[in-house]
Amino acid sequence: MKVQTIMSKQLTTLLILFLLLLGGCAKAPVNSDVEGFWQLKKITYLSTDETVECSRLYYSITRMVTEVSERQGANGYGSYIGRTEYRDDETKLVLKDFKVRSGTGDNGENAPVEDLRHYGIDSQEETVFLIEHCDGKTMTLKSDYARLELKKF
Repeated sequence: MKVQTIMSKQLTTLLILFLLLLGGCAKAPVNSDVEGFWQLKKITYLSTDETVECSRLYYSITRMVTEVSERQGANGYGSYIGRTEYRDDETKLVLKDFKVRSGTGDNGENAPVEDLRHYGIDSQEETVFLIEHCDGKTMTLKSDYARLELKKF
């Protein structure tokens, strides 16, 4: 009986310690105004100055990973996951290495650039966006390809 009680207390102590350590491992955002869930509202293609209103296109930006996706697959653009990076004192957002989303990760297949263009991304390797405006509610990003207007979702 005493051995079982001691083991139960040790197990409980280890479980509590594990949960405390797990909570302490959370990574804080690099830029909390930029990171989060965004709805892409407009894309202006800089080469033609054409502006397109968007619907059901979303960005999920975290400190290391960005996912772009279309909800309810209306246009069939797909869902893609890539890497996130900041440059120049967090004034530039770099999105790169997009792969086709599969389950909780990717399937290793490169995202087609023609599909990424619907999200304002013009390169599989790297798209560098100047963060023109970001107040945590709205954000404007500009690359050499397009200007994106997003709203926090």
